[in-house]
Amino acid sequence: MKRMKPICLFLAAALLCALLAACGSGEQEPAAPAEISKYTELTASGESLTIPAEGITRSTRFFNYDAGGVTVQLVALRDQNDGVHIAFNTCQSCSPSPKAYYQQSGDVLQCMNCGFTFEPEQVGVTHGGCNPWPIDGVVIGEKEISVPVSALEGMKTTFASWAGPTK
Repeated sequence: MKRMKPICLFLAAALLCALLAACGSGEQEPAAPAEISKYTELTASGESLTIPAEGITRSTRFFNYDAGGVTVQLVALRDQNDGVHIAFNTCQSCSPSPKAYYQQSGDVLQCMNCGFTFEPEQVGVTHGGCNPWPIDGVVIGEKEISVPVSALEGMKTTFASWAGPTK
């Protein structure tokens, strides 16, 4: 039997690898999840606004609602125990300052007006002081968050001078 040249052995091995790779198991890799925007525009249907809970992570998400030309913004995130927290993205003490909004700084929220930091576990829970404003009537379920439109509309004057980022 005649001995094969090294180049022929290389080509034969490459062809065999390509054929084996093409066989596979017939299963396709799952599609990558759609990119979730940090800022989301929301519209209400009926008397409440619904937000899917699955998109809420330990990184803050902001939800913009147009209340007759005034942007009312919500801030949402999960705490270390995977609990979902949501509140209006304005500081109860610093409002009506245009900078009375929160941004994430590491694992905490920070007021852009006074610099106060706030733990995720307290978002939407703590009333008064330099905290994100809790939402009356909000219902946080396992799969979705329901926010009453009346609560959003009721914050229109509070957000009238607000100048936080929306995009």
